[in-house]
Amino acid sequence: MDVEVLEGTPVSNGLAKRRNLINALAALAILLNGLLNFFNSQSNSYNELIKLGAALPDFSIRRADDTPISAKDFKGKPTIYFFFANWCPCSHASIGLLKKLVEDNAKHGIAFCGVGIQDTPSELAAFAKKHGIDASAGVSGGSEVANKLGIRTTPTTLFVDTKGIVRWIYIGKIERIGQIEKGVASITGEQAN
Repeated sequence: MDVEVLEGTPVSNGLAKRRNLINALAALAILLNGLLNFFNSQSNSYNELIKLGAALPDFSIRRADDTPISAKDFKGKPTIYFFFANWCPCSHASIGLLKKLVEDNAKHGIAFCGVGIQDTPSELAAFAKKHGIDASAGVSGGSEVANKLGIRTTPTTLFVDTKGIVRWIYIGKIERIGQIEKGVASITGEQAN
């Protein structure tokens, strides 16, 4: 029988292996705790979701054609900001209804701004092209804007009035116009068509 001596006490190989395993697990727990604390401190630097009634902060992002677009471009217009991702099936499913909503409410002059996040610029540009939103889709810098606004889920839709005030927020897949009619009413003063 093999015997190992630890701090003057004879220990069998099996017991030594168990102690080594316990020490390794303790070290791993300390490492994981440190990583968890690190990531928690990083996530605490993210903002809370922008509040209803708050002014939308200005931002600047780049379109697929590399031209700039900013919140200032939409000042004075009721605007729907749609935060999407190419990899997100709910973003793909929602965009058609949002476009229809904007078209059906043309008398209100609702502007639309798609803000791509969580993808590469080429993936976001592909999404914008597929759904015909190239002219108003920001595809570079959108993740930073989403972070600034506290947006962590795609799709997220903000309804912002003519003064730049966030009046309504819808998080998740839009399956029917009725889900977002209150958003339109909040920025136009009338029910959606």
